[in-house]
Amino acid sequence: MIAYRITQAELEALIEAESPRWLKKASSRTAGFRERNCYDESSTIWSDVKAVYMRLQGDCKCAYCERKLESRSFGKIEQDVDHFRPKSRIRAWKLPKSLKDQDIMVTAVPDEKRGYFLLPYHPLNYLAACKPCNSLLKKDYFPIAGKYDLAGDDPAQLHIKEKPLLICPIGDFDDAPEDLIRFYGVSPQAIAPNGFNRERALVTIEFFKLDDPTERKHLFRERAFIIVALYPQLEKLVDGAMDREKDDAQQLVEGFTSPKSAHTNCARSFRDLFQNNRAEAKAIFESASQLIISMS
Repeated sequence: MIAYRITQAELEALIEAESPRWLKKASSRTAGFRERNCYDESSTIWSDVKAVYMRLQGDCKCAYCERKLESRSFGKIEQDVDHFRPKSRIRAWKLPKSLKDQDIMVTAVPDEKRGYFLLPYHPLNYLAACKPCNSLLKKDYFPIAGKYDLAGDDPAQLHIKEKPLLICPIGDFDDAPEDLIRFYGVSPQAIAPNGFNRERALVTIEFFKLDDPTERKHLFRERAFIIVALYPQLEKLVDGAMDREKDDAQQLVEGFTSPKSAHTNCARSFRDLFQNNRAEAKAIFESASQLIISMS
């Protein structure tokens, strides 16, 4: 997971260019939800702006697991528009024992059977997510450590008050995911040794099963392929390769670590490890190679 920094004004400009008058329609619908004090509509229009988020997120990557999906034309069927804060209701997420053992606590979900009824059409409440991350894992869950405010209408203000335990990659108000989570080889890890940032990293990793080699084995395999492909290019940059070879290697490294590539956080973490501990990076490369062989 990486950040896609953008202000609300910049995002609204992209939306207006993609679907003129969408923002006006969204505002009108939100006014109706406010008047009725709940989310209720017979048809939706957020799919009209899905392509905006697909482009923004590294040109068709899942915002959560960083899998690279198909183009905007063919990939729309693979991706959902996820409401970061659920629009209709909030379901209680059962905290796994592994997180309870680290004294992580989740706020009890309000009794009222409704969600963030003023946010169904807020541009900063959308992400494009693959179906496993959204439909199977995210669903209507939204664990927080603060106090729920289901009548809130500003994601940036809600972020301060509610203390969400999930990291939001879109926008300019949350911490960058790569400042909270890094990869050691193919496995994500919390960066902070303690405190709330560590809790958020651990919950996000567990919530989306980013470190589950059984249920999400293809994520591990894809990360392993990136490490195996990246390692020899990093070697060329430090081992006196010919100028042309070094130039090609540099371009490949930049490509693997680009926001548009799959599993950017994993690639960047491995690059940084190589630069700091070449021997350890070689061991990770060898481990990734064996993982690919064992999964073939």
